[in-house]
Amino acid sequence: MHSQSSPQPKSNRLWNWVLLVGLTALFLALDLGTKWLVRQNLAIGQEWAPIPALAKFFTFTHVQNTGVAFGQFPGLGWLFMLVNIAVLVGVLVYYPRIPAGAWSLRLAAALILAGDLGNIITRLSTALVIAQGTGSLWTALPYAYVTDFFDIKIWPVWNVADMCVVAGVLILGLWLWRSERQAMAEDRATGDA
Repeated sequence: MHSQSSPQPKSNRLWNWVLLVGLTALFLALDLGTKWLVRQNLAIGQEWAPIPALAKFFTFTHVQNTGVAFGQFPGLGWLFMLVNIAVLVGVLVYYPRIPAGAWSLRLAAALILAGDLGNIITRLSTALVIAQGTGSLWTALPYAYVTDFFDIKIWPVWNVADMCVVAGVLILGLWLWRSERQAMAEDRATGDA
């Protein structure tokens, strides 16, 4: 982070974009596919305990979340889409600047991109369906939702997109922390010399 990386050859840059698109598509397909499976197999509010002995701790529960991540701020999820779009632009602008060999940052970018896209696509598609009944996309947006289903009983219900964003941010945070520690160690070594 503290040192400038040299420009990458075009073949590496192309490979890096292919990697971003491929990983993002994989995580996005997992997110959209699991949401679809839940909508097809569970009624809204219905729970399914794949391991009955653990039902007190974990179930799949079909929830329509009109808020942001983990069900916060119900009805305002559409506003959060603006943040999602800003994050998407940020990832795409920053991605070419990721240093060569920083694979964890490339993975973090793909996870964040997939999570953002997954929830944007789901929210916009539900808004379009709702708009058919209301006659206006603008009036439908507060009712647009994403499908959440991982229900760990001590935490709000969440989905694969939420998991991708959280994992990507954790990887990014860990990378920044390690880079800062390395920079401090190098500064101390330079100071001692």
